[in-house]
Amino acid sequence: MPSPISRSTNTLPSTAQSAIVPANRLLFVFRYPKHIRHHMRTLLEHSFFPFVIKPGRYAGGEIGQIVKDPEGRTKYLHAYPDKYELGQSYVGLQTLYHLVNEDDRFLCERVFAVDVDAESVMREKNIPLFALESSRPARDFDAIGFTLVDEIVSTNVLAMLDLAGLPLRSVQRTDEHPIVMAGGPGVFAPEPLAPFIDLFFIGDGEIGLPQMLGILHEMKGAPRREKLERICREVEGVYIPAFYDEQRKQIVDFAPERVTARLVSELKQEYYPRQPLVPLVEIAHEHLGIEIMRGCPQGCRFCMAGPIYKPVRPRPINDIMQQVQQQLDATGYSEVTLLSLSSSDYPEIEELATRMSKRLETYGASLSLPSLRPGTISPRLLEAVNRVRTSNLTIAPEAGTERLRLFIRKDFPDQAILDTVKMAFDKGINSIKLYFMVGLPTETQEDLLGIVELCRTIHGIARDFSGKRNITVTLSPFVPKPHTPFQWDEALPEKELFERIQFVRRKMRTSHTTIRHNSTILAQLTAIISRGDRSMADTIEAAFRKGCRFDAWSEHFQWEKWQEAFAETGVDIEASLRAIGFDRALPWDHIHKGPSKDHLREERQRTSLKLKEYVPFDDAETTSQYETDPNAAFGRGKKKLAARTLVQPTKSKVRIRWGRTERFKYMSHLDTLRMIERSIRRARIPVAYSQGFNPTMKLSFGPPLTVGYTSEAELVEITMDQAFSAPTLEQLRRAMPPGIEMFEARVIHAKSASLSSILNRARYTIDLSHWSDIEALRAQAEGLLAKESVISRRKGKDSEKEVDIRPPIYELTVGDSQLAMLLGIGEGGYVRPNEVLEQLREGLAVPPEGVTCHRAGLYRVVDEETMVDGMQA
Repeated sequence: MPSPISRSTNTLPSTAQSAIVPANRLLFVFRYPKHIRHHMRTLLEHSFFPFVIKPGRYAGGEIGQIVKDPEGRTKYLHAYPDKYELGQSYVGLQTLYHLVNEDDRFLCERVFAVDVDAESVMREKNIPLFALESSRPARDFDAIGFTLVDEIVSTNVLAMLDLAGLPLRSVQRTDEHPIVMAGGPGVFAPEPLAPFIDLFFIGDGEIGLPQMLGILHEMKGAPRREKLERICREVEGVYIPAFYDEQRKQIVDFAPERVTARLVSELKQEYYPRQPLVPLVEIAHEHLGIEIMRGCPQGCRFCMAGPIYKPVRPRPINDIMQQVQQQLDATGYSEVTLLSLSSSDYPEIEELATRMSKRLETYGASLSLPSLRPGTISPRLLEAVNRVRTSNLTIAPEAGTERLRLFIRKDFPDQAILDTVKMAFDKGINSIKLYFMVGLPTETQEDLLGIVELCRTIHGIARDFSGKRNITVTLSPFVPKPHTPFQWDEALPEKELFERIQFVRRKMRTSHTTIRHNSTILAQLTAIISRGDRSMADTIEAAFRKGCRFDAWSEHFQWEKWQEAFAETGVDIEASLRAIGFDRALPWDHIHKGPSKDHLREERQRTSLKLKEYVPFDDAETTSQYETDPNAAFGRGKKKLAARTLVQPTKSKVRIRWGRTERFKYMSHLDTLRMIERSIRRARIPVAYSQGFNPTMKLSFGPPLTVGYTSEAELVEITMDQAFSAPTLEQLRRAMPPGIEMFEARVIHAKSASLSSILNRARYTIDLSHWSDIEALRAQAEGLLAKESVISRRKGKDSEKEVDIRPPIYELTVGDSQLAMLLGIGEGGYVRPNEVLEQLREGLAVPPEGVTCHRAGLYRVVDEETMVDGMQA
């Protein structure tokens, strides 16, 4: 079987995928009364958040979010058609969110594709797609703008439109519906989605998006066609499919024959927010991403990003340094990543990395760089990256031989790769990641064996160093991309691609080398969609109706349903993958950015006839590269001994009671831990770190709080590098986001056991407004306490079992306004509040999962008469 797709996450319950509503019930308009629009949050609290996996994806409330009064403002909803974990990692989203909200005429909110479990709940309970910030239904915005990063999110776009209650096809929308826009790198071949999108914006959006929203603001109440016409006339980089026929010919005189992508000539400092959004749940990239350069000087012939982001625009070092300091102070991240298509080609990368790493050291934060180009990496650069934490090194040779690398314009020799790897191991880096493509034009078996030989040689270099060295090799199927010299080339059939990958795997058997590969089937789907014209929309809609979602995620990808969709809409898979004649019109010919089609044709024909002469580096040249910095030394060097001192370093451990309000109740325990770590960094308090290659803060937390609960009794112990004082607690309070409260602190002088092991009681309170009959509730509580045994079915991760929950129920008190519970926690026996609520559900207005419990206290009970508060335990 072909490999699983590389993008993956926690596996959902087996019923989740099948829970999506069948095709004959998919397309419907949500009908919700006006009063529900104003009480969406209440609806979500009781009917949505308690019943979905990871409700924090949809709850909003992040640090840095902006909530505006909609009165008099144009409402723009920025949509990312993939999971929150990916979308919130996308730096472009942060930029546009900031820029739109900077203008007082507009408000910008966010929405992401809901996972399949959440979609099932929304359809079952008639909940429309909603914005994170305000819970406002998506349909109530003036414009919805999708960021398209690739072709594989197409069915997600349709799912979001349908959940919003909008007609899928642009032609079916009326003046009452929002304008549906799309931008991002995925719109440079827009035709497959053209029938669904009102307006494509091609190019850099920093100026164009506010300009379009300004027109919508001025024309509020005007017919949608008039709005679209004015945008088409006045805004460069706009493609409106309704103004063109299926052959991409204008049907109105004001539409341009060719749409030229919008270009931002300078990456201004004001484009980047001082306070970025800081997610409350774990996302794909848990670091502060900083754009240092847009565009790439290399011009690899397979790469679509190169031409669409041209020209190269580096940012000044001082602007970058200022942004990092501002955003680290605002976020508290432990890692900063310098982003560009080729970071080591930034003109002053050594100086930037060196200055940056010294600055980050004061924050306890590390520096990382994405894939680096061999031959541009120096010892000084690696020392900067490794200054705080041991990093790994990523290299993308893409091809196994110098001949094929030269053909695709990855024109560095094997020796440059090997020298870079040796240098990295010398500098203490113990993990190397290598990326290759399989199925490139002109590839032969010799090229595949070249991958094997290169990796074996790198493994041999690793064996010369003490300690474990890890090598990870990822093989990716080649997909011919629009706007590249290879756009005419054949995409190999899936079976042939898979066999080539298996050939490499069979030949390469070395220890400490992990081989991974991306899905060959997904590559085939990508090639078919990316080459499609406007008729491909029928296939995408058919796949959506069959339940296709999140096709880039292995646990959701359903190739057999795509095959059915291709068959039903008359798409010949084999024909779609064949080479395209140079004389044929391409579905993206009307979109112009970077090199012209004639230039790309000449480039493809030239490279197929004549290869540029290349002279490999000799030993002297390679050695001189290392000798340019006389102070650079390989290896870790001699260990520096601390100066002797007669004064023992002053350390202290402090226990803090803290709590969280409604805003943060959908955070998991691990997400909460990360947020507190970031707040400690923002506060710049002297916390102690563990030793080793990847130092971490010395923190110890009390028993985890259930997702969906609030609290005023959480405990954390922090080991400090110096004596704790009252001003330190005040510093921490100021660094915490609103909704996280620090109540009190106490220094722990004696060595103590972990908080989780010493605490064995928890008190919870619940508002009585959830019950219709308080006297009946009181009777239920008394009856429950009178029982000797209460059997409940407890669901675990993989199984379900019967447990007696009566012994750890110590108190149930029905007061004037609250139900109070004193329950057991820890190894001595525990019961969950919702398990108790299951026994008290008579008269309960909402399901037990929809009730918010509040943790009011944590205690240690030594004997029947002594109960000590957790702060004193």
